[in-house]
Amino acid sequence: MRNLILWTLLLSSTVALASETRLVVRARARDGKFVGTSMGGVRVEVRDAQSGQVLASGVTAGSTGNTQTLMKQPHVRGAPLADESSAKFTATLDLAEPRLVTVEVSGPLAQRQALATSTTQLWLLPGKHLEGDGLILELPGFVMDVVTPAAHEFFKLPRDKKLTVPLRAHLTLMCGCPTEPKGLWDSSRYDLQATVKHNGKPLTQLPLKFAGKTSTFEAELSVQQQGTYEVTVTAYDPDTGNTGVDSTTFIVEQ
Repeated sequence: MRNLILWTLLLSSTVALASETRLVVRARARDGKFVGTSMGGVRVEVRDAQSGQVLASGVTAGSTGNTQTLMKQPHVRGAPLADESSAKFTATLDLAEPRLVTVEVSGPLAQRQALATSTTQLWLLPGKHLEGDGLILELPGFVMDVVTPAAHEFFKLPRDKKLTVPLRAHLTLMCGCPTEPKGLWDSSRYDLQATVKHNGKPLTQLPLKFAGKTSTFEAELSVQQQGTYEVTVTAYDPDTGNTGVDSTTFIVEQ
């Protein structure tokens, strides 16, 4: 009985020493802005680095942030990058002692074909908050979304066996920031390619060009045979290393 009382007192003392500790986590697209509500946010997990126990989890919410601050004006050391509306997730932990944590972000959740994960570790101290800009993790890459042909779409091969299948894809940064020639995110430096397979064998490769609509790119594929076609569209920015990939299939019948 005495041991039970001592253990209860010790546990109560430990709990009493625990301090609320807040950690703000944000995800930022490489060469872009914060990943927020408009892209479904990113999933955030804060785990104990030794045990793997999940201490907090949630999804970032808010805006992509201020374009002028993030993309145009030179950044001054110590100057905030985020404003009150910028997307974030706030983890609130009760810590009784310093704790090494692993923080992982995965997203954008609204475009899972482009989902990427970024992870880091840091020590958290009881009652010592990391707020303001907080912890910013970078998500490299593009969101590539092939919109035409639709998945498993069927086409009829004409008698003259001259069929043109339009290819169309939508390309943004991970934050949803738009791409176009001579825009803030200048697509004229990107390499966009469609690689086509016919019945599982390589067939051809062709470039995609700007379609005249923001973030939209297109090409035309000439088809002469029936069968199953797989189209993989890729984008690459040689300046930042951002890449994006998406695929679709279509079927041509006689």
